[in-house]
Amino acid sequence: MRELLPVSGPDAEGLRLRVVGLPPTAARPVRAIRETDLNHLIAVDGIVRRVTEVRPQIRDAVFECVACRTKFHEPQDEASLVFREPLECPEAQGGCGKTQGRTRFRLVPEESTYVDAQRIEVQERPETLKHGAHPQGLSVLLVEDLAGKVLPGNRIVLNGVLKSFQRATAARGGVVRNTTFDVMVLANSFESKSLEYTEIEIGPEDVAVIEKFRDDPTVVDKIVLSLAPTIKGMEEEKEAIALQLFGGITKTHADGVRVRGDIHVLLVGDPGVAKSQLLRYIAQVAPRGVYTSGKGATAAGLTAAAVKDDFAGGRWVLEAGMLVLADGGMAVIDELDKMTPEDRSSMHEALEQQTVSIAKAGITSTLNARCPVLAAANPKLGRFTNERSISEQIDLPPTLLSRFDVIFSIRDLPNQERDRRLANRILASHRDVGMDGSGRPEGELPPFPTDLLKKYVAYARGVRPRLTDEALAVLEDYYVRVRRQGEEPDAPVPITARQLEALVRLSEAAARARLSDLVRPEDAQRAVRIMENYLRRVAMTPEGRIDIDITQTGVSHTQREQFELARTTMRDLQGAPGGQFSLQEYLDAMGAHHVPAGRAEAILQTLRNQGEVIEPRTDRYQLTRF
Repeated sequence: MRELLPVSGPDAEGLRLRVVGLPPTAARPVRAIRETDLNHLIAVDGIVRRVTEVRPQIRDAVFECVACRTKFHEPQDEASLVFREPLECPEAQGGCGKTQGRTRFRLVPEESTYVDAQRIEVQERPETLKHGAHPQGLSVLLVEDLAGKVLPGNRIVLNGVLKSFQRATAARGGVVRNTTFDVMVLANSFESKSLEYTEIEIGPEDVAVIEKFRDDPTVVDKIVLSLAPTIKGMEEEKEAIALQLFGGITKTHADGVRVRGDIHVLLVGDPGVAKSQLLRYIAQVAPRGVYTSGKGATAAGLTAAAVKDDFAGGRWVLEAGMLVLADGGMAVIDELDKMTPEDRSSMHEALEQQTVSIAKAGITSTLNARCPVLAAANPKLGRFTNERSISEQIDLPPTLLSRFDVIFSIRDLPNQERDRRLANRILASHRDVGMDGSGRPEGELPPFPTDLLKKYVAYARGVRPRLTDEALAVLEDYYVRVRRQGEEPDAPVPITARQLEALVRLSEAAARARLSDLVRPEDAQRAVRIMENYLRRVAMTPEGRIDIDITQTGVSHTQREQFELARTTMRDLQGAPGGQFSLQEYLDAMGAHHVPAGRAEAILQTLRNQGEVIEPRTDRYQLTRF
């Protein structure tokens, strides 16, 4: 190759030939690599799962013969990963010709030649895996200028030569060499695919079909009908999820502050309302969708982990978790409430900053997790009850709830008319399944088949709509109008600037769905309608007021007032530090302030759990901080 370079001599030493854009015939899925690919240039499309540190690798070793003090070169084979030592002192390089048994050879490290080297593991893209298939990986060696350029979670097309090296296992008699060989790619170049959905092929015919929906005001409604069409109902939830697929625009301000454009959605519902089925469908439709269940997820599996592995020769390596692997796609998490609190807390940074920071085993790194999160959970008691407000029955910490843009509560309430209509639809879907049992209904097809919907979303994500003055006026008027409710005496804070940011993201997503470069007032009105539905379901107080603190802090304005009233009442009953009061005295005093006995007892129990109230003896209570 060097003969083809326009320069020669020392000027050519620093030049490297990097081949990109290999033809489709050279493309190989990881699980399709066979022995016929050995020693051939191939292109592997995948996602970086693990990376090692960058370390020097010897390329040309210099040895010194102990007998004659001659220094000579011993080139190394980078594909074998085995250090090659000389068998004799070469006469061709001025040596004495003695063999290894008659003399010894000393490595001269300072005169040897090294290159930067890094090993990575490229794994199959999660969205291409068949159900139940374990993702397969491929080891890759990056050298020279390629080392240190990739991080876990990066999607790349790797171009290189497939090499093999023999496995060896330790035994009593020494090292036993196996007949099975491992494979590794000697990388020549890689092409980044981190920003666009380039793995989704959209042909000219697809573009022609997609362009027919440009500026169609009913396109979002058509997408709602196409999302899990066999799951009847939940139109409002599907509308929010449809906008989540498109997402808003990520912006970076002049001072470097980054504002995410991805929309996070949480569904909390009774069992049997098809939450899991809906989530699995969305994971299939969303480009780069990754699905997991909270029962089988840990903090390391969701974010990232530092693991000690033979892959790196026993050193610590950085391994990407689900949210990092879903970078640029969508993360779908079912059974969020079944995760342990410690594991759930690891999601806070990934939801808001959309990064994953790790500092373990001497490895300090920050990985990207730029993906919307669609999560589902069950109520605290398994099913919503009428005795308590919905917000009190969502068994998730407020710090996590506050990071979701839209939260929907889904109740399964018996209703004869609706139940009969739903039963007819479900039974009809069973009747209309094709004769081959494939599950394809013979009835009316949805406006967007699954394949077209995935291509439509990938195509629309390339549109960057801009807010018009009319759309801004709609959002501003709604925000100011709702905030004005908080100006009344003793009124809670209805919404905060977080909800305004969510309204902007939803509006931009609605414009993207129409393939429009401008956010129109109707897009803003759609976002307002979704936000009102969310606030009405989750953040509404029994008095009919909106209190965003229910989801932001976990304690409503009324509850804070009742807690303060309870403390004041206890001080009055106690009279002086060290005094005591009975349960009945406390309930009577709270009843005089129109606080129900059940609520008063719950406040007392909470204060006891927090250590503010103690019970020195039976039915005698005392404040610890008077």
